[in-house]
Amino acid sequence: MVDPWTVIWLSIQLFAIMDPLAAVPALLDVISPLDSREAIRLINRASIAIFILLTIFSTVGGYILLIFGISISSLKMAAGIILMATAIDTLITGHKPEKIRVGEYLIVPIATPLIVGPGTLTLLVTSSRLYGILNTLTASYMAFIYTYIILRFSNRITRLAGETFIHGLGRFMSIIIASFAVEMFIGGIREFIAKL
Repeated sequence: MVDPWTVIWLSIQLFAIMDPLAAVPALLDVISPLDSREAIRLINRASIAIFILLTIFSTVGGYILLIFGISISSLKMAAGIILMATAIDTLITGHKPEKIRVGEYLIVPIATPLIVGPGTLTLLVTSSRLYGILNTLTASYMAFIYTYIILRFSNRITRLAGETFIHGLGRFMSIIIASFAVEMFIGGIREFIAKL
């Protein structure tokens, strides 16, 4: 059964790790020269990829780990390191990627690893085991809705809030992401030691 409090807490955590606001500057670099219809088409395409990735790793992520023989503790430690590196880079620059070319964007790198990166995938896989697939799916779809709204209205959000605010918020979110990274890494070490 769906636990509302678990879903709400998990969706907020997923949204923080996905951190779509930090990807807004790079997204605007791509869609600004385009007409509104083409820009919406590209955003929708990236959003579909995000939706698919969230669904796949919420439902079969655990089985993928079994196929490759990867333990959750190992995945947590690896993701913690990568997520910390991402958080530090975002803290310095205020945004996630340096530059995205339109040709590359058509292969939806905005979806992964910029938004659905290792931290998001790890959280989905571990949450599906801890809280169940239904709770994890529901939370991931809620986080997807928040993310889609930001991507869809990125132009308006930037005009209203300003690029300085977006960069500042991106740096603040990087601190939250870094905290999640530490929790993941320490959690992975604890699980690894417990198995010894």
